[in-house]
Amino acid sequence: MDLGELENVLSGTLSPDQNVRKAAELHLKKIEQVPTFCVTLLKLMLSEGSQPQAVQAAAINFKNIVSKHWKVREDCFTINNDDKNTIRQNLLECVVKSNEMIRKQLCVCASTIAREDYPYNWPGIMDQIHQTLSADSAASAWLASLLVLHQIVKKYEYKKLEDRDGLNKAMVIVLPVLFERLAQLHNDDSEISVTSQKMILKIIFCLIQFRMPAELFPEQVFGRLIQNLQAIMSRPVPQEVTDAHDKDELPNVVWWKLKKWAMHLLTRIFERYGNTTNISKEYKKLGQFFSSQCAVPVLNTLLVGLVETNQGKYMSPRVLQRILDYLKLSVTVSVTWKVLKGSILEVIQKVVFPLLCHTDEDEELWKEDPYEYIRMKFDIFEDYVSPVTAALNLLEEVVTKRKNMLNPLLIWAAQILGMPAEQYNPRVKDGAMHLIGAVAEKLLKKAEYSSQLEQMLQAHVYNDFNSPHGFLRARACWTIQRFAAAKFSNRDNLKTAFEGIRVLLLNDKELPVTIEAAFALQSLLKKQAATKDLLAPHVGNVIQKILLSIKETENEDLTYVMQELIEKYSEDIHTVAVPLVTELVKTFQAMLEDLAEAEDEDNSSYKTMTAMGILNTIQNLLSAVSQNKKIMPKIENILAELISTVLKGGIVDYYEEVFQMIQILTALRVTSVMWNVLFQMYEAFKNDGHDYFPDMMGALHNYATVDSSKFLSNPQYIEIMYNIAKTVLKKQESEDPQYNALKLVEVIIVNHRGNIDHMLHMFMSLALDKLAQSVQTQELRAMALLVVVAAIWYNPVLAMHLLDKYKLPNSNESVVEQFFNQLFSDAEVFIGIHDKKVAVLGLCELIMHPTAPKPFEQIADKLIPYFITLLKNLRLAYQLRREEENEESDEEEGEDDDGEDEELESEDDEWDDEGNDYLTKLEDFTPGDMHGMFDLEHLECYDTILDDEETAPCEFTTFKRLLEFLMQNQGGHEVLMKCVDDDLKKDMESLIQYADRETD
Repeated sequence: MDLGELENVLSGTLSPDQNVRKAAELHLKKIEQVPTFCVTLLKLMLSEGSQPQAVQAAAINFKNIVSKHWKVREDCFTINNDDKNTIRQNLLECVVKSNEMIRKQLCVCASTIAREDYPYNWPGIMDQIHQTLSADSAASAWLASLLVLHQIVKKYEYKKLEDRDGLNKAMVIVLPVLFERLAQLHNDDSEISVTSQKMILKIIFCLIQFRMPAELFPEQVFGRLIQNLQAIMSRPVPQEVTDAHDKDELPNVVWWKLKKWAMHLLTRIFERYGNTTNISKEYKKLGQFFSSQCAVPVLNTLLVGLVETNQGKYMSPRVLQRILDYLKLSVTVSVTWKVLKGSILEVIQKVVFPLLCHTDEDEELWKEDPYEYIRMKFDIFEDYVSPVTAALNLLEEVVTKRKNMLNPLLIWAAQILGMPAEQYNPRVKDGAMHLIGAVAEKLLKKAEYSSQLEQMLQAHVYNDFNSPHGFLRARACWTIQRFAAAKFSNRDNLKTAFEGIRVLLLNDKELPVTIEAAFALQSLLKKQAATKDLLAPHVGNVIQKILLSIKETENEDLTYVMQELIEKYSEDIHTVAVPLVTELVKTFQAMLEDLAEAEDEDNSSYKTMTAMGILNTIQNLLSAVSQNKKIMPKIENILAELISTVLKGGIVDYYEEVFQMIQILTALRVTSVMWNVLFQMYEAFKNDGHDYFPDMMGALHNYATVDSSKFLSNPQYIEIMYNIAKTVLKKQESEDPQYNALKLVEVIIVNHRGNIDHMLHMFMSLALDKLAQSVQTQELRAMALLVVVAAIWYNPVLAMHLLDKYKLPNSNESVVEQFFNQLFSDAEVFIGIHDKKVAVLGLCELIMHPTAPKPFEQIADKLIPYFITLLKNLRLAYQLRREEENEESDEEEGEDDDGEDEELESEDDEWDDEGNDYLTKLEDFTPGDMHGMFDLEHLECYDTILDDEETAPCEFTTFKRLLEFLMQNQGGHEVLMKCVDDDLKKDMESLIQYADRETD
């Protein structure tokens, strides 16, 4: 197809005529895999005479094809190598010559190609970028090169230093040019110039945000970078730019985006290298340079900017937030604190305090869209970018980390609260209470302040429960929440606080007030024991109100309030459990319908989190009433529809919560309704649930163990278990799911001893196949070994027969001998009590079974030492478990730490012990240590009949019986005991004595 014909077809894809559009799209679909088609699209974009709409369509098609077909995938079409070479050679030129809209599409392509091909198959791109940036080109060409460079650098953003060689070698040449351009463009006020500067900063941020490559940033270059960033922050935004935009538009103006990225860099550098006591050895010199030469000049520049802001100059919220973050970091470093100390009170009073007050923007949102107001106030993601949150963090850091800072702030706040009536300003009072509440943790810890909190609440908070200003009523609730742990010498004062909160929750007409009241009530329930009795007569109404508020606001945090109520009133919740579950399910279903129609991604995420909270609330409710045999079947029937909706609909966002719900519903009994759910789980697993298998494990364990007779009555149930385990072990690359799969197999073998002979060879083969592979970690190998040992315990004769029949690929060596050699060499690898116990019992069963084959010749010299190693480790494990159980109450008492945080002198830097330990571990870490990162203790919770302390055989007494058996079998005794030295005999005697004590 020539360019003209292709141009007409592409233009047709944007036609308003649906028939023309569909025909064009079908034609393009037919030819997209034809060789040179992608190259032709690229040529069309480069052709000067092409129609704009055809170029736009070409760019979109080009992006879609590259995104889908660049990476080599099995059984899928891939763009051929000749076309790839042509595209790689011409892509930068195409970006340079394109307009902004087309560049966005091409940058996606650059990202895809860089991810797959750079540096090995795209080595020339860095030379092209360097040439374009070095040439006396138009600013638009520089920007195009920067856009492509950014995509390449992003590939390495999260990689370790040793994996960045391909980038760092090229950046040694490119980085100096970036600095030249940054300096050259500094005095150019054009939008393209400022956009190019912003892109340079984004590139540098990707380079250094996790690791600073030493070869790229020697001291001189690093100092130049800081000077450039400081110059950007010093440079005012042209007044004509400010005048040309509304206030709401200014944050998106490229000037403020440039300053935002400058602050991202400055804050990140200070965070990583500013405190020389908390950085790794390799960066000590860099940190000392920044601390001594850069940190204070930057701080002074930022303080000047804050002064100008206080005088009425505009500053974007994100820039203000990052400046406050920088100031927060400055508090804990002595060199910057000495400068900041003299002005920090003024900063708090003139910059921080206005942020804490109820603003015109707050009031407008409160009145016009209270739901959005609530979302903004309680959205944790908003906290990451909010200057209010940054202001609160700075305030807390100052009073917590530096001496003599708290009292002056409290005196100043008290003066505001004590203003005469004619000067009363409700918004200023809101700010004062916000400030006092922000330092609540400090006030609660210091005796001289904590003793006055009850009086403070009486004097300044209780009256605001009846304030005509909704935001002050909300602030009163928030303040009670912050000081919920205060000591009340007069119970009536606590009752007043509770009643004020209860009335606002149930009766206030303004939604933000009721939400704050709900959170205040939650805190009182947690911190003040007397609140439970006070609320008891009203708990039904409160639950209904919280449920209604969840429906109205879709606020995730409210679900935690509901969970707190369920936990506190678990004995009383039975009477309302069924209608409550019914309402929660209706609310969840309504949210699913809203999500299906939602177009706003942020709003969808917010709804999804709330829906998860509802499911967690249902789980808490289930746990509270799970013993009630009358209402559980009713709840089960209600939840069956919800479970079916999620699993049949493939709504994976809620799989984890639904599988936990199924686990609770099957923990004590498995009804016919829940057996049907097992089939739904299996279908979900086959369709799109492989990654959620570890979340399924608790429910699958219940199905396999709670009602053994029913489980064995239908062959499909055990086949489902086998197929799931087989699929995970064959297809999952991650080892955690494989651990769980092998554990599931072991549980089934142990719990159904004597009843699944027909399946034993299939289950054993899963473990033996895994052992035959090059297993990556000792732990996974141990789990596979344990399955075979469990099979030996299940039936020694059958298991040994199957083991002997199993054939290793490309080997005639005996599997039996290999198995036992591996088992004995991994004696120290078995993780928990259960695993060691099964190993002991399984081998004892093998040796003492009258007809089982005895592989004495292969294992004679290792068997008794193996037993002794396992049993000594078991004895120690039991001892440690008893000690942990005895210490649990002491640990719980130590959780509430009322000690004060250490305050620093002006010349002190904060020492971060945890941070330094972490850095040390990172420095010492090697890839070979990865196997130690898996925590398999959670598998111990999947118990079997061998874990029942009342009915399970004792491994120590079983070992004693084994020794007695061997004494009667003289030939076997001589074979096994001939390698036992005096030390091992002493260990045996000690273990026999331990067995006797355990029996007594």
